[in-house]
Amino acid sequence: MTYSEEWIDILNLVNDFCAEKKTVWFRGHSNSDFQLHSGLFREKQNKLENFMHLEIMAYRKFLNLGHLHHTERDWNLLYLMQHHGVKTRLLDWSESFTTALFFARSSWRTYQDACFWMLVPTSLNKLTRGKTQFLVPYEGPLYEDYLFERNGVRFPENSTALYPVRNSNRMVSQQGVFTMQGNSMLPLDEEHDGALIRGGNLVKVNLPLTVLTDVDNFLLQAGVTDYTMFPDLDGLAREVNRLHGYWPKITLKMNLPAD
Repeated sequence: MTYSEEWIDILNLVNDFCAEKKTVWFRGHSNSDFQLHSGLFREKQNKLENFMHLEIMAYRKFLNLGHLHHTERDWNLLYLMQHHGVKTRLLDWSESFTTALFFARSSWRTYQDACFWMLVPTSLNKLTRGKTQFLVPYEGPLYEDYLFERNGVRFPENSTALYPVRNSNRMVSQQGVFTMQGNSMLPLDEEHDGALIRGGNLVKVNLPLTVLTDVDNFLLQAGVTDYTMFPDLDGLAREVNRLHGYWPKITLKMNLPAD
């Protein structure tokens, strides 16, 4: 069975984009209607101070109540919070196309299209910070300086591409990187009046249902599974619960003797 022409066109689009750009980040969505909002700014709030309050309370609680499970704080604690599902202002991206494709496929429903995004992070930083370099947190202000607005430091209005310390096996396996959403409360695709999209530095690629089988085969042939993305017992358990370690999910039934 060969790949469909539709899927080959998508692969060629990715190849052409990467050939033109020096650095590309990817993000997958199982629902093409999702906007590029971080978990924090998906909360139902309409004032910046409310989001800031939620952010401060989440940080303090994870720091204070999690001390038996970690010794981190500041940026490294923020990465850990994001890793474990706390709603932060970080938005997950990857340097790997297959990682983004995996997450687009992971919750893909058969009644909606999925998608993935391609971002030139240096172009984002040029717009937000006036220079193309990544924000490398351990070389600059503390996260707590931003959070509590200390030492004249404030979160920028628009998102920033930052290169984190990969302090978990999952981040290493997923080649994880982040954008840090700014205080404008706008999704990334609407920031800077849409300049990233107009300049061709942020591109959304829809994945129609007609390429679902192509995506499954592509990921299977690339050796991408739950366990390669989540190299821990949770990832292994999810892989065991999938047919041949892959989609679709299956339920194992035991043949129990009658009473």
